[in-house]
Amino acid sequence: MFFILIFIIVQYNINAEKEEEEEVVVVNLRIEGNEKTIFEGSITTKGHRVTTLSGGTNKCDETNNNLSQISGPTLISTLNLAAMTNDFTWDGTYNKLYDDYFVTRIENNSITDSKYWSTLIDYKMTEIGGCQQKVKQGQNILFAYDAFNKKHFLKLETLKKTIQIGSPLTIKVTDGQTGQPIHGAIVGDKQTNIQGYITIIFYKLGIQILKAHRLDSIRSNQVIINVTQ
Repeated sequence: MFFILIFIIVQYNINAEKEEEEEVVVVNLRIEGNEKTIFEGSITTKGHRVTTLSGGTNKCDETNNNLSQISGPTLISTLNLAAMTNDFTWDGTYNKLYDDYFVTRIENNSITDSKYWSTLIDYKMTEIGGCQQKVKQGQNILFAYDAFNKKHFLKLETLKKTIQIGSPLTIKVTDGQTGQPIHGAIVGDKQTNIQGYITIIFYKLGIQILKAHRLDSIRSNQVIINVTQ
């Protein structure tokens, strides 16, 4: 009985330590499909077991492929939680050798012989599997379709998020990877100049959502503007 009691206490302590180690973070997730933005918003994420139609159920918590001893939030666990709590679906195969998932579809955007899903963190391409790649608090996560055939990853910036109606708002579009100003990007019904700038005047009160796009590039992040009196 004494040894059983010790085992129970030890097991309890181990489980308690695992719970304390479980990391939960909030990240900004964006999924850019072929024709539209599939999802963009904040996601509270952590490592967990993932189930897909093509890959079955497997862990996805940074310990995959023995990369880490501590469970944590990952790219794929973030995608999975976003799909579970929002109106979109995804699928992926599972590779036992690499102990990881490979994204084959998000919504109706399936991979082909020349088009794949790429992942970026803060505009930098990731280099390891999606269940091994840790994500951290506040990071900008991007799943981009057909990224290898695009020239730029557009980034939209403005110094003001609140502006009076009828006042001009200056916006800049750059390549998120290089910082290069992007000429010819479309924001609303206007086009950026050679320095990547555009000026917009709002004549309607309330929340206005802006994104930049160009045919040869991955769409930008959204910027939410509050137009007031």
